[in-house]
Amino acid sequence: MTIMQAGAAIVLSLIVPFAVQLIKTEAMEGKAARILALACSLLAGIVTGLVGGTPSDPGAWVTCAFAVVGGVQAAYTLFKGVGITSKWLDALLAVGNVKEG
Repeated sequence: MTIMQAGAAIVLSLIVPFAVQLIKTEAMEGKAARILALACSLLAGIVTGLVGGTPSDPGAWVTCAFAVVGGVQAAYTLFKGVGITSKWLDALLAVGNVKEG
């Protein structure tokens, strides 16, 4: 296991769920909860994107970018379930969803 894989495991299995519980139990509310959710979502995206190491070619950068978006979406979905929302992250969550009409 590399350092980035260990970091991703810690962030995704300990830090994000702990932050969700802080908000869910109302130990943290308002602006502080929103900032924590945004920071954890971004951190989850970054470690997910870099788990394979620093990209070295254009194809690896594209893969990294999609992994970052996926990591942010996954973490934000958890925070959205406890009432923390963000217009920017809602837009990111909707990437790829085509609405008819």
